[in-house]
Amino acid sequence: MVYIWRDPKDTFISLWHFFQKKRSDSGPLDSLENCFDMFCKGFSGYGPYLDHVLAYWKAPQENPDKILFLKYETLSADPLPHVKRLAEFMGYGFTDEEKKNGIVEKVVNLCSFETLKNLKANKGDKERELSQRARISGKGKTGDWVNYLTPDMAARIDGIMEEKFKGTGLLEYGK
Repeated sequence: MVYIWRDPKDTFISLWHFFQKKRSDSGPLDSLENCFDMFCKGFSGYGPYLDHVLAYWKAPQENPDKILFLKYETLSADPLPHVKRLAEFMGYGFTDEEKKNGIVEKVVNLCSFETLKNLKANKGDKERELSQRARISGKGKTGDWVNYLTPDMAARIDGIMEEKFKGTGLLEYGK
């Protein structure tokens, strides 16, 4: 299993956008501020996000050969070493010849957010495709939360994260 965690502020914004796209089916959502408050209190469509991250942070310590834990921001900043690590973890490491011939770079390009977002399957007009397209219709950028959250909101979630992850090593991971 591969678990990729993302900064909670960007995770919230990504979820916010996803549910905004779905709102036409079920009416308007609460305000960004109210939804953020709910997220900080552990309410989201998928349960308390920070508890989820913490559980998967601890899991590889018990099963290092079965679970690989990665950080989205680190992975997106420098994907090559992480793609190599992922391939090795899955038992399909790149050969020296593949590395020399640029195969790792080709895999990174083929799996890039932009490439996946622009696939024909993610650009259809059919109603039944909406839920699939919504999954890959965001920006995939790190730090986009600054365009939506106030400094107080960011400080609030950072404080919750500091408290939740204190002493686990997770706050230092990927820096």
